[in-house]
Amino acid sequence: MLERKPLLLLWSGIQLSLLLLLNQAFALWVSAVFAVLMLYRLLTVFKARRAVSLGLVNILAGVIALAFFLQIKQSGVLHFMLQILLLAATARLLALQHLYEARQLVWVHYFLIASCFILHQDMFVAVIVLSVLFANLYSHYRLFSVATAKINWLQTGRAALIILPLWLGMFLLFPRLPPFWQIPNTKAATTGLSDSLDPGSIEQLVQDDSPAFRVEFTSALPAREQLYWRARLYEDFDGRSWQVNTSRQYQRGNQITASNELSVSANLTDYSIIAEASHQRGLFALATPVSSSDNVFIAPGGMLSSHKPVSQRVSYQVSSVLAPVVATSAEEQLNLRLAPGNPQTKAFATRLKQQYPDTDKLVQALASYYSQQPFFYSLTPPRLGSNSIDAFLFDSRTGFCSHYASATAVILRQAGIAARVVGGYQGGIWYPEQGYLAVRQREAHAWVEYLHQGAWHRFDPTAFVAPERILNNLDSMLPEQERALLNSGWRQFKLLQTLRQQFMHLDYYWSVWVLGFNDNEQRELWRSIRRHLHLLGYTLLLISVIAVAALALYLARARHDKTLPAAAKLLYQHLAPLLSTKQPQQPVSVFLQGCMAKYPQYSPLLSDIKSLYDKALYQNDASALAQLKVELKQHRRQLRRLHRAIKNA
Repeated sequence: MLERKPLLLLWSGIQLSLLLLLNQAFALWVSAVFAVLMLYRLLTVFKARRAVSLGLVNILAGVIALAFFLQIKQSGVLHFMLQILLLAATARLLALQHLYEARQLVWVHYFLIASCFILHQDMFVAVIVLSVLFANLYSHYRLFSVATAKINWLQTGRAALIILPLWLGMFLLFPRLPPFWQIPNTKAATTGLSDSLDPGSIEQLVQDDSPAFRVEFTSALPAREQLYWRARLYEDFDGRSWQVNTSRQYQRGNQITASNELSVSANLTDYSIIAEASHQRGLFALATPVSSSDNVFIAPGGMLSSHKPVSQRVSYQVSSVLAPVVATSAEEQLNLRLAPGNPQTKAFATRLKQQYPDTDKLVQALASYYSQQPFFYSLTPPRLGSNSIDAFLFDSRTGFCSHYASATAVILRQAGIAARVVGGYQGGIWYPEQGYLAVRQREAHAWVEYLHQGAWHRFDPTAFVAPERILNNLDSMLPEQERALLNSGWRQFKLLQTLRQQFMHLDYYWSVWVLGFNDNEQRELWRSIRRHLHLLGYTLLLISVIAVAALALYLARARHDKTLPAAAKLLYQHLAPLLSTKQPQQPVSVFLQGCMAKYPQYSPLLSDIKSLYDKALYQNDASALAQLKVELKQHRRQLRRLHRAIKNA
């Protein structure tokens, strides 16, 4: 029977940690089931009760597994597999009685720990996962060692010094093989912008302070008013909300390349982006992207997309031209369609068109209308009725970016100008010392693109209603009461905000150096090695010569040490700095006697050492040798002071 209480507590702690790490893959009721089972096992350990019988555990596990299987459509295949794996570990711990069962449990834990990196990639969680791994390794060691065994930290350190360079070399140089199997798709909640935009969607998103993506510019940082990160095109309007057209939703890797004329005529802006997991395909780019790395593609409409849902952090490179996106023939008709309702808005648009038949002048007049009329920018706009655009433009006149963008697109379409709403992010926080731009969910934004002279031109009504939002940030233009919504809870404490920011910087470097080291980076490293192969050869030769010389010196000293008696070896080991001042032919006892005469304050200590040394050396007294070792360790500091005194004299 297995009766190691500390190990049972450790395994219970490991499983609770795994439950927390894998929690986002489980529904609330699934997490509750696991928590109850694990807490019950902890209770039985503390109260020294017997483990649950294997038959009862098998029945219970079968019922729970069946419940997991019945909701597989909601959870997805991947999350179902994680649930079954954790259930296997929990059931094994509940019925754990014999040593061989514990060995199986430890190996299941290894699989679960590795699975955590499917869901998490940030540095802070990686530290927690590695801590759980070390705890499982320790339990593995305890499982195979005798009860009185102690870890040899010196031997463990030597093994680590050998393993770490090999691990680093494999990480940098070993070929990145494709997976042997395909991870099944999972039903997962999306974050960030979705394929639908209604008047309240972005207001909810901007209260989230978590990062959306981070950008490092190879070229110069564009002006803030140019930092419009396009992510979604909303072209279908039902009178209240906007949706991504189905033709856009099902676009796959038919990469679009910009014309040579556009690429040559404008300066390129080159940048790298690390995007957080969103479980969506849409990614972020400035203006008109003209080239990208292989793991993403440029879809029609100048949108950037991934080949599969972004379930983990993704790093990609883009080159963009800060110029309007060139339109296709099909897009004009798609973005002239009108929905029923909002008669006041349509009448207003008709009057504008009659007064300003030229597109540029009409857009200018619309900008003046927003800046001159009493419109207000607010996170908490009033509810709107069935004719939501009419109610916003002529009654409440209070809204957020999505309200203004939606109303503008409807006005332009009614005036005969093709228009669409663009969802994305605007601005970001620039960290000059770290050299990157952090774009949070809070920077979510909506604006309008209208068709003119064959290209989609950007028009942002927010820039005329609340220019501080574009030129500075959202916090600067909100009233104090609404600003409190963005900085509630722990965000009010500056110290916690500072610590969070420092963690964010460390996490960014982790993403760049570790997660961002992809196949392209590895191929570039191999090219660099080939270019400097002769220099590497000379360096390795020099290191080899130094290593051989050091080994020869070590072996020579080892042979010399073998000829020394145990007492002399012990004295040279602990008093090497002190004995280095001794004359080569002078006996150790005579040297110690001389030190006693010159430094009487150290005479009692040196007298004891000399006496024990003489007994151990000349009388082969084993107890004197052991006592000498203890004496040298206990008075280490006093002997150092003696050495400094001799050296200064």
